[in-house]
Amino acid sequence: MDTQLPPEPDDLPGHASKVPPEQPASIETKRTTDVLLDTIARVEGERISIGEMIDGLGERAYGILMLLFALPTILPAPPGMSAVTGMPIVVFSLQLMVGHPHPWLPSFLRRRSILRADLMAVLVKAEPWLRKVENITIPRFTHLMDGRMERLAGFIVFFLSIVLILPIFMGNIFPSIAIALIALALMERDGIALIAGYISAVASTVIAFGFIALTVKIMLYAVHEFLGL
Repeated sequence: MDTQLPPEPDDLPGHASKVPPEQPASIETKRTTDVLLDTIARVEGERISIGEMIDGLGERAYGILMLLFALPTILPAPPGMSAVTGMPIVVFSLQLMVGHPHPWLPSFLRRRSILRADLMAVLVKAEPWLRKVENITIPRFTHLMDGRMERLAGFIVFFLSIVLILPIFMGNIFPSIAIALIALALMERDGIALIAGYISAVASTVIAFGFIALTVKIMLYAVHEFLGL
């Protein structure tokens, strides 16, 4: 015969249980590197398309894509390079500015794919550098990237991308640095990095237009000296 044991003292009515009530699991915000690796791991097959990457990266796709296109022109680049890399940033920043949740690309571009093994090899080599960046950029002052503030970031990147594609001598380096900082801020939701990006944006604009003014003065001087006008 089954015998029902008396309840434990802690289970008696009115007695507090030793076992605390179950709490919602605390989910730590994943870093960008982890999101990238998880996105690749979830995709089945030997290849991963650009569309799958964008969908897997979610809101961070804007920051990652803008960073990738800004990096080539942070160092002195061949003439015309800034126009090539700047145009995609114009497209993505416009979408961010109007509040589109994810970067949009035409279907024929979304279908373009790359071997997962090749992409993973690149990420493995870049992971130490990415981890170092992530140690500097941490989620803080995240309210600076919510709602209208995120659209403001999109507008500033849009303006910088226009400056970037202009044929200004040494005018592509400083806007690229500012765009990269803002992109990192969006990726890791780091308000300090965003402020640094805004300060760099002001400085790069002043420098760029300073180069424009200097170029105009040199041209006017040359016209005056050689043509006597």
